Amino acid sequence: MTTDPGRRQYPLLTTRELAAKCGTATTELERRFKPDELLRLNGATNGITPQGVRRFLEGEGVSYRFRVIAHTTMRGGIGKTTSTISTAVRAAQYGFKTCVLDLDPQGSSSMALGAVPAEDDPIFYDIWKQPEELLADALVELGPFLSILPSALENALLDASLLNPGSQKKAVKGVCQQLRIQGFDTVILDCPPSLGIAVISAICAADTVVVPVGSDAFSLKGLDLTLGEIHSICDTFGLPHPAARILYTRYDQREKVSRNALVSIRERYPALPLTVIRTSSEFSKVLAAGETIFSRHAKSGARDDYDRYVSELMGICLEAK
Repeated sequence: MTTDPGRRQYPLLTTRELAAKCGTATTELERRFKPDELLRLNGATNGITPQGVRRFLEGEGVSYRFRVIAHTTMRGGIGKTTSTISTAVRAAQYGFKTCVLDLDPQGSSSMALGAVPAEDDPIFYDIWKQPEELLADALVELGPFLSILPSALENALLDASLLNPGSQKKAVKGVCQQLRIQGFDTVILDCPPSLGIAVISAICAADTVVVPVGSDAFSLKGLDLTLGEIHSICDTFGLPHPAARILYTRYDQREKVSRNALVSIRERYPALPLTVIRTSSEFSKVLAAGETIFSRHAKSGARDDYDRYVSELMGICLEAK
């Protein structure tokens, strides 16, 4: 076992976390890893390299098939960016080679991950026509198994450059296919808070569309419109419908409006998978520090909720074994 040479912005999954997920003792779990797959973090805490986690989980039947996951909502300020970057970091810790494709002109995911592009750096708007030639140089590597294609305001011009239906259908899908060729198995799309053409193209590419919602009426109306548009877009282009999920962020059990909204969502969409993320002051702290909720090992209900969400999303079902 080697020693971590410095502070990691995106630390490793710990053996303690994985042991708890498997329902086994930490010492027993550590025997199943090679010495170079374990890394001393701090104190008595050991981390596992993404390669080691991947080898282990593949042995447990977890599939690392290629997948494209879109986070999209019509309502800003309800945790779309937090959900995108938290999902990406956790997926990478679980050994999924992950790329965030930031399509939002506001570039919130890019800023949160410390990957704001310089004026001349290529973004999606620049590379979508020739991803096989331009994509590799546009990606920013953030850490083991984690990269991002950053965004900037110029991505707002996508609606004008994707007027052709054929371009709408292929633009995001073509970039995702090139990411697959480059060895990524997970692409997470951070979409603009709208139902514009960039979002249409993202839905055409996605295997799973996740709609974050809050407790306000506008957010719930946006959920109805977004789910309806997903079906309309796929029917128009003759595409299979992606799996849809609902992510209720910033849920506060103490507030009646939160409880009522949760009841309403369950009644209106009983067949859709729903994950509830409890509100936490940790979100503002980690974002201010340029981190995610998985950049630290401090326990919190929200961290547990996002871990459960990522596990369900990626098919990591160890407790049933």
